[in-house]
Amino acid sequence: MKQIRVAVGTKNPCKIDAVNEAFRATFPTDCEIIIFPFSIASGVPDQPFGDSETKQGAMNRARGAYAEATKNGNAVDFGVGLEGGIEIIKNAEGKDDLWCMAFMGIIGNTSESCTICKHPHSTFQPSKGDVHKEIVGIAKTAVFPLPREISRLVMEEKKELGDADDMVFQRVNGKQGDGTVGILTKTLISRALYYEHALTLALIPFVWPEHYIQ
Repeated sequence: MKQIRVAVGTKNPCKIDAVNEAFRATFPTDCEIIIFPFSIASGVPDQPFGDSETKQGAMNRARGAYAEATKNGNAVDFGVGLEGGIEIIKNAEGKDDLWCMAFMGIIGNTSESCTICKHPHSTFQPSKGDVHKEIVGIAKTAVFPLPREISRLVMEEKKELGDADDMVFQRVNGKQGDGTVGILTKTLISRALYYEHALTLALIPFVWPEHYIQ
């Protein structure tokens, strides 16, 4: 069984589950997905605002995880970063509403291990030896509006979304579980599932490498 080794820039079990499920679904069934979790700093504010900050945080975590694994002597195929963020969108009254979203960043290369998940109709041929071109996959989750009290806590009291969520819904460390999206949807969309779909989209450049290699 071929091993696909993935460094992830978090130790959050919910996010690790999402990465595992997305890779398992995308790669052939005879591949074993091995996850190496690392606590990696995002390099952006604790509560990122907007696409630019959130995307940068995801990529910083992906590259940091890959580098940390390599430094520790673990040869990995991928580095993955997940970063939750908030964006401000004007409502019909012209006032600012907060919307929740997240970015996924995946770095890999043109090797056989990274592209074995390619589409059956793909004409791509993996690179040989130790010289490979980098492939980067980035995707954004769906976005949804946050409750007014959570928005107030984030905007006025500068709380992180996870902390504001815990205060409003009177729970502890919800971000390690189903997260805000989970409690708002009655867990119809868990936090892991919310991330999993975006991670699958971020893997598209590895499914069709010939269309994404720079």
